[in-house]
Amino acid sequence: MKKSLQLQIEEKARELEELRDIQKFTNTLAGQLEQIEEKLEVMTDGAESVAYILSNWKNVVSAVSLASLGLANHAKRTAQGTEAMPETLVRVKLHQDTGKEDS
Repeated sequence: MKKSLQLQIEEKARELEELRDIQKFTNTLAGQLEQIEEKLEVMTDGAESVAYILSNWKNVVSAVSLASLGLANHAKRTAQGTEAMPETLVRVKLHQDTGKEDS
């Protein structure tokens, strides 16, 4: 009887140790998943920044195109002997309507 009781105690001790190992590995996994979450948030912010830059890229290309055309026109006017004035590029800020009125 003592022997079987001792075997049961040893078995339960092994089970307890295995459960402690599982708990330790679970805590480690939870920490790693939290780190992955933080890195994904950083990646999301970076992706939003890239999307914003790319959304403005059309405007950048248009401005460069206008400047190039201005240089070509400037060269034509200089060749014609007229006084050449530089092309004017104006930046106009557009406000989106947010439903709020300015006071």
